Amino acid sequence: MNIQKLSIFFSFVLLPSLFYQTFLLSQNFLCQIKTQKEIEKISREIESLKLSISLENSLSNLENFVKEKNFIKTNQMKFVEVLGEKTASK
Repeated sequence: MNIQKLSIFFSFVLLPSLFYQTFLLSQNFLCQIKTQKEIEKISREIESLKLSISLENSLSNLENFVKEKNFIKTNQMKFVEVLGEKTASK
């Protein structure tokens, strides 16, 4: 009879502990998933910023190139189609 009471007592003590441990594990798992998603989001932002920095540097380099070559801004562009080995002039 004592063994039966002891087993019932342990059941009432250990079973809630088991449920609590399961709850903690699931909470940690969900936290890990959220953290992983946040890491992925930040990684995408970093890649986007790297791209925008490279574009910014590229535009800056283009601006310097245009200044060095003394190019001027035009309001109108005309195109001439050259067929074969003929020469076009204006």
